[in-house]
Amino acid sequence: MKIFKDNIFIFLALLIILTYGIMEYFYHGRFTTFGNIVGWLIALLIAINYLQKNRRDNQIAKKEEFKKSLEIDAFREINKCIYNFSHLLGSISVYYLGIKNKLYSHGKNPEIFKFDKIEIDFQINQRVVNILKGISDFSLIIESNEIAVIQFDHFKKYIQFRVEDIKDFILDFQRYLFKKTIEDLLTKEGIFEFNKKCEKISDDLFAIQCYLFDYRIELMNSLLGDIFDAQIPVRRPKDSKYKLLTEVAIKEEVEKELKKREDRYII
Repeated sequence: MKIFKDNIFIFLALLIILTYGIMEYFYHGRFTTFGNIVGWLIALLIAINYLQKNRRDNQIAKKEEFKKSLEIDAFREINKCIYNFSHLLGSISVYYLGIKNKLYSHGKNPEIFKFDKIEIDFQINQRVVNILKGISDFSLIIESNEIAVIQFDHFKKYIQFRVEDIKDFILDFQRYLFKKTIEDLLTKEGIFEFNKKCEKISDDLFAIQCYLFDYRIELMNSLLGDIFDAQIPVRRPKDSKYKLLTEVAIKEEVEKELKKREDRYII
């Protein structure tokens, strides 16, 4: 029934031509005319088949063109969000290197270089809020364009996991700082531990920036590479601890990690 509906004009044309040909044959005995009718019928069927194929090809081309326009728009939005989020993480990374130096300077000259734990605690809170807002905006933009970048979903999840981890570590650092006195922090062991924690936060934030850069390159090459017939080179880490996103965000492993994280909240 569907075949008949899709080709109703072909069947009607066939019916009319055959009816006319049969009438010519029985009433006038024109075999030649009937042969011409059959020839016209074949030509008509070929023409109609060509038109239908051309129509299907045009529909496919329009669909691909519309799909590509959506992909370009998606990349434009996500790229802007990645830039903003990466810039935010970079500023927070520099902040933790700054308070490491601030403690050192305070130990050398406390009268000039102040180390106000209350002020630092407030600034840490503000930066945690900024991180949460940044990852929220990042996730929202991607989810708004998810159909265009669904094949990279495991990359997004991996970045979200690492942001969640660094947020938890910063909160642990905040609690640690609250418990320590200035005198504790200025001991040899205290300075070493404080510096180590600050450097870890800064390094982890920088690693996430690298992952965001990798994510951007993967999107650009996949969504725009065929348009410009070119591929952007991937990052080449000089330090092995800053691995590529494609090396660490293995789809199967990301799904396992997601399951473990979800299980934490199951009562």
